[in-house]
Amino acid sequence: MESKSTSLPQPEAPFFDPAQNAWVLSRYEDVLAALREPSLRQAGPQKAPAQVREDVLSALTQSKISEWQEQIEPLADRIIAELPPGGPVDLVSEVIRPWSLAVTIIVLGLDPAAGRKLAALQAHLSGGSSDSPASQRPRRSLKSLNRAVRRRIASARLQKILRNVRVSGAQSLFLGVSQTLPDFLANAWLALLEHPLQLARLRTEPHLMPKAMEELLRYRGPVHTLTREADQTLELAGVAIAQGQRVILKMALANRDPEHFADPNSLDITRPNAGHLALGAGSHSCVGALLVRMAAISATRAFAHNMASAELVQPVVWRRGSTLDSPSSIRVRYDPLESSAIQRVARSSAGL
Repeated sequence: MESKSTSLPQPEAPFFDPAQNAWVLSRYEDVLAALREPSLRQAGPQKAPAQVREDVLSALTQSKISEWQEQIEPLADRIIAELPPGGPVDLVSEVIRPWSLAVTIIVLGLDPAAGRKLAALQAHLSGGSSDSPASQRPRRSLKSLNRAVRRRIASARLQKILRNVRVSGAQSLFLGVSQTLPDFLANAWLALLEHPLQLARLRTEPHLMPKAMEELLRYRGPVHTLTREADQTLELAGVAIAQGQRVILKMALANRDPEHFADPNSLDITRPNAGHLALGAGSHSCVGALLVRMAAISATRAFAHNMASAELVQPVVWRRGSTLDSPSSIRVRYDPLESSAIQRVARSSAGL
């Protein structure tokens, strides 16, 4: 385990924030209880209907995921192999997003020829999603309003492309695979770049990948905050929450709670699975969790094998929102020679 860490504020007892007109929960046990509470529902006008959740769950069977895995496994290796040699590359725009789009096409059974159109729609639809209620968002400027109009047009065009897709919950799957998955991968790969010894270890000990993925989800999952609303008056985490009141769940802080995780601000790919909340829990669990894990492991295995020597060459550019944080650009230079990772570990261990 490397000493470098990214610290977050300490979780604290539940409190009511008048500025947001909401209860704020950040301790692990409190957030877990909220995620398991059936009386809390997704807040805001973009609530996902229960039927959509059921449709997506019915599409993501273990047999289908295993079938997709056989097609997905070679994709990341192929994309990395086709990168221009020599100069720096942007992991987000040149690897993560095109790979995620290719995965989306496989999962939805789309014609690969639709890839260019879907890439354009992906760009318009990404970067603005949030499950925070409208009353918590800043007043829209003309520029953001225009962007919102573009997103509505893109959504309509996406529905047209997907109208003949037989996979249940096709639009939700498109948004999840083409947006949430790359957001997480960008966070995960950046964390590994910041901890080069652990990245090199993943390359030499690939059997650690499933455990490492759980630790990466805990350490830097893309969702830092969720907002829920009480369907009825209830008591939660020792406080009384009235019907209609909002509850803000600080997911990132809960996943770094020192009362639940030892040395929580350090990345340790051998950490025993202690039940992170990055993919939710209970009725608030991520319906695509199996797919996210499979796809993320497949891509990160290729990244670790081919780019264990990668080093940042420019400051990371971030895309931050009220729910999601992720790098929008990670420019690296890497040596494709297999010996480079071993040499780099030796230099780091020697303090060079």
